[in-house]
Order: sequence, then C-alpha cells, then structure tokens
Amino acid sequence: MTKNEQATRQIDVLAIGLFGLAVAALTLGVAQLGGIPDRDQIGTLVIALAFGGIVQILAGITDIRYHEQLGGTALTMYGFFWTTICTAKLVGESTSFHFDQVLYAPINMVYAVFSVVMVYLTAYRNVTLSLLHAIIAATFVVTSLERLDMISETLPGVGHVLVGFLAFYYAVASLTQAFTGEPLLPLGPPLLSKPVDLEVNPASAV
Repeated sequence: MTKNEQATRQIDVLAIGLFGLAVAALTLGVAQLGGIPDRDQIGTLVIALAFGGIVQILAGITDIRYHEQLGGTALTMYGFFWTTICTAKLVGESTSFHFDQVLYAPINMVYAVFSVVMVYLTAYRNVTLSLLHAIIAATFVVTSLERLDMISETLPGVGHVLVGFLAFYYAVASLTQAFTGEPLLPLGPPLLSKPVDLEVNPASAV
C-alpha cells in the first residue's frame, strides 16, 4: 500500500466515525432541546448507541489498524462512552432499575479532561478538528452540571447540536478532499507545528 492510499483510507475512516458522531449528537441534542418527544426516548438512545457507539468504535479500530493512533484512540474512546451511557440508560428505561443522574457525572468529567487533551493534540492537525474537540469538552462540562441538577438540558442540547453540525462538516470536507484531492471545504491550518527532529533532519541544523 502506498502512502497516498494509506492516507486516503485514514481520511475515509475518520469521516465514517464523524458521520456516526454527527447523527448521534444531533439526535440527542434535538431531543434535549425538546424537538423529539419524551415518548421516543428509547428510540433516541438506540440511534445514539448505534451511530455514536458502534460506528465510532468500528471506525476507531480500523484507524488503529492503519497505524493512526490519534484518530483511532479518539474514535474508540468516544465510541465506548456513547455505548456505555446509552446502554445504561436503555437498561434504566426498560427495566425496574433506575440509576441516579449523579452516576454519570464522573465519566463526563473524565471525558471532559480527555477532550481538553484532544484539543491540544488535534491543534497539530487543523483548526476545525481542534474546535470540534473544544466544543466536545465544553459539552461534557455542561452535561456534568446537568447531571448534578445545577442547570437544565438546554446547554447540553445546544452543545450536542453544535458537535453534530461540526462533525458533519468535517466528515463532508474529509470525504470530498479524499475523493477529489482538493480541499473544497476549508478545515483551516494547524494551530501548532511540531518541532523539527534534528536527528531525523540533520541538514536543518546547518
């Protein structure tokens, strides 16, 4: 496999994962903002589980297979988050088990910190991906506050809608660039640049 073929595969895999995230986040966000009736909550959770959980995990595993550690780690970890939360909520909705909302606060805070780290790491990629993780981090924070009954679902809902739209934008931009070879939708330049390795590039020290 050539480097160009490998890069195309990586871009396509990232697009798959982000399409899944877009569907899950938009569905959940619209539900939190009252656009989807409460009686459809189980359906909302099933959609979020399938697209936010299963799709992202499969995409992440594929990304790792092609030695893309950053994208693979992010996709699989976010995928496991969606899978865990949706499964717990489905169990609570369909059985006599009813979990307290505070149960979900610690995992949201852990993922908020993880997302802040991803903001820094993806700053070496492009503006859009770094901004996506910044919004994800903020959404985890406000979701934690909502779990503790400190705020309503409005801010988490807005956060999920923004995450969904930006993930969809990045996925479309990634796909079109992979197919045409041209950046039809701008993703922005990297915010940070990696330092030059003098051992790998000794001529740069001259």
